[in-house]
Amino acid sequence: MILHDFIYEWDGKSTDGEKPVSWWPGSYHVKIVKLATDTKDISYLVPFAVILKNARINPTMNTSLRNYIHNFAQKISKEYDLDMEKTLWVEIDDTIQVTRLHPDPKVVSATLYSIPWRPIMPNELAIINPYLADM
Repeated sequence: MILHDFIYEWDGKSTDGEKPVSWWPGSYHVKIVKLATDTKDISYLVPFAVILKNARINPTMNTSLRNYIHNFAQKISKEYDLDMEKTLWVEIDDTIQVTRLHPDPKVVSATLYSIPWRPIMPNELAIINPYLADM
């Protein structure tokens, strides 16, 4: 079920004191999809997917989220009440790449994430394929 479908833009500036998604402007078409609903007896490991495709509204907004997904995920997760670690992050470009964010267990003051991008698996593609038509 599609929960949200929108264009997310950022200008690469920080006016509210928070770090922007990246320091370069960008624009992405974003779909937040609910893949499954927990029940009393079953809790899903990945109940949500966030599907991303670069919108490139103008030539200067062509920053890839691949290197900034942790910043983007923090903003989207906070705004749409998602658990970053229980969400499949899908980027559509020439290929479809996916990742899940895992906190790095190193002891530092800020949370760092391990972000292993990989090609989408056939079972994952089958689940999100109905939501790719208008991306």
